[in-house]
Amino acid sequence: MKYVHIMPNSTFTNPFIDLINSKFENNDHLFLWYGNSEISTIKNVQNTMKMQKKPSEVLKIIITMNKAEKIYLHGLFSIIIFMFLFLQPWVLKKCYWVIWGGDLYYHTTRNKSARSNVYEYLRRSVIKKMAGFITHIKGDYELAKKWYGVKGRYYYSFMYPSNVYKDYCLETAEKTTSKKYIQVGNSADPSNNHIEVLNKIERYKDMNIEVICPLSYGDKENAQQIINHGSKILGDKFVPIIEFMPFDKYLNILAKIDIAIFNHKRQQAMGNITTLLGLGKKVYIRKDITTWEFCIDHDLKVYSSNSDFEDLFEEMDEGIRRKNVENMKMKFSEEKLVEDWKRIFNEGDI
Repeated sequence: MKYVHIMPNSTFTNPFIDLINSKFENNDHLFLWYGNSEISTIKNVQNTMKMQKKPSEVLKIIITMNKAEKIYLHGLFSIIIFMFLFLQPWVLKKCYWVIWGGDLYYHTTRNKSARSNVYEYLRRSVIKKMAGFITHIKGDYELAKKWYGVKGRYYYSFMYPSNVYKDYCLETAEKTTSKKYIQVGNSADPSNNHIEVLNKIERYKDMNIEVICPLSYGDKENAQQIINHGSKILGDKFVPIIEFMPFDKYLNILAKIDIAIFNHKRQQAMGNITTLLGLGKKVYIRKDITTWEFCIDHDLKVYSSNSDFEDLFEEMDEGIRRKNVENMKMKFSEEKLVEDWKRIFNEGDI
């Protein structure tokens, strides 16, 4: 097999495999995935977690990795994968890391301990020898250079179909009130820093607002703390989303959002951010993270969540709004995604 993809089973997995199988020669690609769920309908897929249970299956993975021309590592979260790579340093010269974010920022978010120090040593020895790094956030590549001493090549791609601009046909009921809908964060993960944002917008509690807070996945204990705090300072104007919902239903919530505030201190929530920008929404993110640089590089107007939100209710200029939408449509098309991956597979100029 020419190209081997190693990836966790996630919401990105099936759409990516479908894209590769439909737009490229699928006999060139083998997908080794790990996780508990089945992907029985997709061709050329093997489950590495099941395969690792038997020595014969482990041997099969080793042979597959050594025969491959290139290996694409979609997210680096599994210590098992690191062990495969650490024990076969000669394959690293054909490994390409598709950076997801949390896998990179483990360097700073990990709980310092003897065990995590050993794991970080293992990560460094593997990551620094890789051939290439794939991400649409060049700042993340720069951090990989700074933290892990990487010398491999940078490849631009926005990586997955989930990031493709889609001209959604959404429910757009005409507003009958002047209520402003404000989204805070994208999950219950503490990295959203919800309470800092909620405290800043408390002064607007007497205005006609509704603060929507998606908390359906992440840290459940943290979610409850956010619900308690939000309800205390905003009353029934604070609306937590605690149940999982179909993507189309979630999109209809995004469609009514006027202002979205993401207070992550690292690159995170890119799917929400790009979708909201594509819908013409006013989006706040921190200025001191790589996502801010990404927006500047892609000529996307965003606002600073480092601020006190004095400009929170200032209307976006209509020209800026349209420009954001057009830039998303042009720079995040499926055609552009296929072109990016074609260049990566062919080692063309990026």
